[in-house]
Amino acid sequence: IIMIKILRERIIRLSRNQKTTLLIFTDIVTLNSILIAIYILTTNEYYENSIRIHSPVLLEYLKLSFFQILLINAVSLTIISALNGYKSFFRSSGVMNLVGTERIFGLLSYCVLLSVSSFSTSSIISQSVIIGLVNLFTVFFQIVLVRSIAFNFLSLKSDESSAPILIYGAGQAGRETAASISQNPRYRIIGFIDDDKKLKNFNILGYKVLGNQKKIEKLKKTYPNIIVIMALVKITAEERKKIISSLEKFEVQVKTIPYNYGALETKLSIEDISVSDLIDRKIKVPDKILLESSFHNKNILITGAGGSIGSEISKQIADLKPAKLFFVDSSEFNLFKLKESFKSYKNLDSMNFILKDVQDTEDMEKLLNKNNIDSIYHASAYKHVPLLQSNENFSSAIENNFFATYDLCSIASKNNVKSFVLISSDKAVNPANLMGATKRLAELSLQAFQDIEGNKTVFSMVRFGNVLNSSGSVVPLFWEQISRGGPVTVTHEDINRFFMTIKEAASLVLQSGAMAKGGEVFLLDMGDPIKIKEFAERMIRLSGNSVASDGKDNGIKIVYSGLRPGEKLYEELLLSDNPRPTDHDDIRKAVEEKYPLSEIKELKDSLQNLLLDDQLSSAKNLISKFVKGF
Repeated sequence: IIMIKILRERIIRLSRNQKTTLLIFTDIVTLNSILIAIYILTTNEYYENSIRIHSPVLLEYLKLSFFQILLINAVSLTIISALNGYKSFFRSSGVMNLVGTERIFGLLSYCVLLSVSSFSTSSIISQSVIIGLVNLFTVFFQIVLVRSIAFNFLSLKSDESSAPILIYGAGQAGRETAASISQNPRYRIIGFIDDDKKLKNFNILGYKVLGNQKKIEKLKKTYPNIIVIMALVKITAEERKKIISSLEKFEVQVKTIPYNYGALETKLSIEDISVSDLIDRKIKVPDKILLESSFHNKNILITGAGGSIGSEISKQIADLKPAKLFFVDSSEFNLFKLKESFKSYKNLDSMNFILKDVQDTEDMEKLLNKNNIDSIYHASAYKHVPLLQSNENFSSAIENNFFATYDLCSIASKNNVKSFVLISSDKAVNPANLMGATKRLAELSLQAFQDIEGNKTVFSMVRFGNVLNSSGSVVPLFWEQISRGGPVTVTHEDINRFFMTIKEAASLVLQSGAMAKGGEVFLLDMGDPIKIKEFAERMIRLSGNSVASDGKDNGIKIVYSGLRPGEKLYEELLLSDNPRPTDHDDIRKAVEEKYPLSEIKELKDSLQNLLLDDQLSSAKNLISKFVKGF
């Protein structure tokens, strides 16, 4: 058994050229198997006489010249190669899949040329036809036999080292998924499940359709570490979420093929389920006409362009054919990643990747003066609440989130930038932390500049909650903790948050900016708040684990670490209770208290002096006079 495993591993690890050579050698031996057998047997007088008596037609093989044999093989192998017969070992099990159309055509050409060559030497049609037919059926059987043995040998997987796989979906996507992963030694396909009752007990590529979802419960007992791979592509997002929710109770690990598999550029791969599948949200199609009119042939500046939200905004704007794009970020690494993501874009030449700190007022003013900027999307901000809550980072939070925003508003207004959109946060509402307070001060800056006499810039703010998989999101942390076996840390049992995908948030930000008339605080409909504890439990169950019961070690534990400094149990999106509707169902706007520019400027000057003298308590008191709830 050990020797078989070693041999199997060596064959699998052969280079592509070595595997191709092995396949060509196997085809030569198989196609010429009768010819080789006749030559060997006729070296013995007894076997030669036996052939002459019982199957004299087989001796016609001996009349073929070396050149004829060489030509027949060359043509047949060329046909197999031309039909991509040497691109891979096997696609899947099943007679036709194992042989492949390329080898059927290769075998047919071999038999036809063999019959023609035989006729050229004997001039007897019947004998020539018989030789061709004998070769066709005999060699076809041998090809099936040899390749079946090879397929089963290479597909051998030990129960200990391979994960049991159940494929959800017995359609074309499921079939292709099975064909792909059947050659992976890490996986062992148990079968298919499908909600179509008519497909039950069907055999697909050698694997049985076992039934519907109900079968999972029984299979889980036999295969505790079973993985369910969703191979469903022709379903809506709502149907997909419903299926994932129904799988949750089985506590099996759920993976998926790409949701858009089947598009020309999409390759089959096995992925973790998307975090967007974990929240119950309907994503509406954006108004393309509205967006194109706002960005087409315009010069757009995005600050914080390399961040999670900034990069998605950048990508969505890039698809709307702007004249020029200016991506500003102070992180070299983030800016480099952003540039790499645009490598395949046709309009890469119109993109400018600028390593700059938005707090550098002089440089930012030069940038706007020089490039005739039409719109600014200001996503640059410090946003990690516990980090900014410490006294050591107090000044940095105010300087970056408030002062830099104020100064950029001033520059934009002087240069008659047409629109300025601030990416704000739900933490700006009744903030219990400095991060939220500074975001509210940034909002107040935009509101103040909007109201100055002679202003030609449309200032607006977009406020929303947590974005899934962003740098500040709990989701990546939870996945990491689950992969380590836990525990998963939640700050409080009752803590809840609003959630939205990065893609949806960026899309709604752009649509809000396009609708702005001046001074609006737009509120994105985040749906219902989600309890972080329940969110963590879903992630645990869909990773194939149980949630540990209180005081028991029977799964992954959830531990409560306590609220961090400045953290609230509940997030709010509104200051006022009278949000107004807009033309978009998922975007509302709030009427907020605001202050004239003179008071905001005085606040800024006073805070600068207090920070210079390190008077943090006085600075907090001053901020609280302008920021409700702080």
